[in-house]
Amino acid sequence: MTILAVTKNCNLYEKAARILRERFCCKGQTDIDFSRPKPAFAGTYCGMYDFNISHSGNLAAIVVSDKTVGCDIEELKGRAHRAVMNRLTSRERTGLESEEDFLRNWTAKEAFIKMHGFSIATHLRRLEYFDGGIWLDEIKQPCTITHLVSPSCVIAVCGEEGVTCTTEI
Repeated sequence: MTILAVTKNCNLYEKAARILRERFCCKGQTDIDFSRPKPAFAGTYCGMYDFNISHSGNLAAIVVSDKTVGCDIEELKGRAHRAVMNRLTSRERTGLESEEDFLRNWTAKEAFIKMHGFSIATHLRRLEYFDGGIWLDEIKQPCTITHLVSPSCVIAVCGEEGVTCTTEI
């Protein structure tokens, strides 16, 4: 099961722990381990459940799952993103006609990076998002990308193959 919550950008780690307790029926203390490249649940639930957090402006996305997941949220601000467009491959630039199109691409790649605890500095140039999939070093990756688009933001959740999200706004 994978739960995506869209919320205000405050108390995000507490909210992730609350989702784990309430939606996954986990009892007791839910600590967070910050010693890894990607924060993780500690103690009893270490390795059993995964979570990821992203924020943009006043909005935040929290994904909690029994699978490995990552997420990214970006506000729609009416920008052209020209500075970053030249970093996209020609396959990625094909069909990008709006800020929403661009942010679907960007959030998918960032969610993949966050899912694995990679660094954006070392992995962004190695990734492509096209045909609904993520390609790392020209090899299609076994993952599922789910997008949620609202009038104010674009969210991507990247998970192991077959992960589907239940959304709570």
